[in-house]
Amino acid sequence: MVKVPAYFEIHKATEADVASKLSKTGETHIIDYRDWSKTQRKSPVYKIPIEFCLFRPDNGRIMTEVQTYEASKGPLENRHDKKLQAIISNFLSNKDKEKNSELKANLKKDGQLEPAIITADGLLINGNRRKWALEALYKEEPSEDYKYLKVVVLPGTDNSSERPTVRDIALLENRLQFQKMGKSEYTAMDKALKLLQNEKQGIPLEEMLRDDPKFSDKNDKDFRKAVSKFRVDQLEPTELMSQWLVSNKVNGDFKRVEKKWTAFQELNTKIISKLDDPKILATYKIKEDDVGLIKNAAFNILKMRDHSEIEVRTHKLMNDIFKWVDVDKKEFLKIGKIEDTHENIEDPDERFKKWNDEHNDNILNSLKKLRSLAEQKKDQEDPISKMQLILKHLTDEDLGYEQVKIISPKDWSEANDLAKAIDNESTKLRKMFYYIEKEQKENLQNLLKKHNN
Repeated sequence: MVKVPAYFEIHKATEADVASKLSKTGETHIIDYRDWSKTQRKSPVYKIPIEFCLFRPDNGRIMTEVQTYEASKGPLENRHDKKLQAIISNFLSNKDKEKNSELKANLKKDGQLEPAIITADGLLINGNRRKWALEALYKEEPSEDYKYLKVVVLPGTDNSSERPTVRDIALLENRLQFQKMGKSEYTAMDKALKLLQNEKQGIPLEEMLRDDPKFSDKNDKDFRKAVSKFRVDQLEPTELMSQWLVSNKVNGDFKRVEKKWTAFQELNTKIISKLDDPKILATYKIKEDDVGLIKNAAFNILKMRDHSEIEVRTHKLMNDIFKWVDVDKKEFLKIGKIEDTHENIEDPDERFKKWNDEHNDNILNSLKKLRSLAEQKKDQEDPISKMQLILKHLTDEDLGYEQVKIISPKDWSEANDLAKAIDNESTKLRKMFYYIEKEQKENLQNLLKKHNN
């Protein structure tokens, strides 16, 4: 494991500049740094010219954009570089424009209600979006109100006992953002990328989650189980995404696949994480040599330009992989044997286009065949087997609260409608079997007539 540096880097010259620009406001604020929240330690709030507060390159909110940029153009290292600050400002500007507009409106109406948090040399640990919003407001309407930021300053180089370490900063961001009001303000992929970055810096996932109220009250056994599930559900899909990017010669280009996060999550949780289970392998007659081809087939489906004739939503296709392997493993593995014969083309967009021109329709035809075979098998199942399968799906842990709550808000209405439809069908079946058992023919005929209509 990587050893965590003793201290978070602070530039002493800049620290002196920042200190000279701080003005006391007379206010205090309690921040969740180390044990300060538990001990109710109050920190002074200062006012500082906004240009002395610097955007942070490793801000978890923009991990997708930063890592994609660094993969193609090099690391964003010099935090004082105006070009770097402009790049990060642009990332923030384009990240969730609706919330940005809301933040600007709130700042314009009520001012800054909560202080930002900066390091002693001005690096924003919390408040990057507020700095962006105030700068945007100043451009639209120059006013003294938008030239300053209220801040709490973390201990500096002259306070060795309380000066922040890399771990302190990571845990502080975790508390400020991931746990805010019980709901993360980061996208699932940004959060996963940030946690993976923390692990590479030597901060274990267990420590990050043990610090989270949603996990901290669990006993050791339940905590280990929760950590394992979190890794499978959140971190491994991102690592799988990285593998896909590497295999397609677009290493680190997370922007290219950010809309496929759910598909990679479904692929990992429903398929890849189960390919080392002997029972699964036996059930679907999967041999050791088949495992890699199954993964390659899934990767090729994720690479398709258009599969709307089968299913518009890519993550739904990932759910069906074992079903397709079951009905015709040979046909499904054909998809996994398709290679990229255009690796000599440097431009990734052109390379993807050539690959799809050559293979998209062939894969689509294979998927149509597999879907047809799966539907035929489904139609041959008897009613009891079908109901057993339905009950198994409805009681699956993936329909528990922790999974259901991550459904995108735009899908809530559809999810509610589906739940109602399931309830209606369940009521109809229960009444139908009751009337059959009690030989109540008239009630049965009325029930069937009602539902047929």
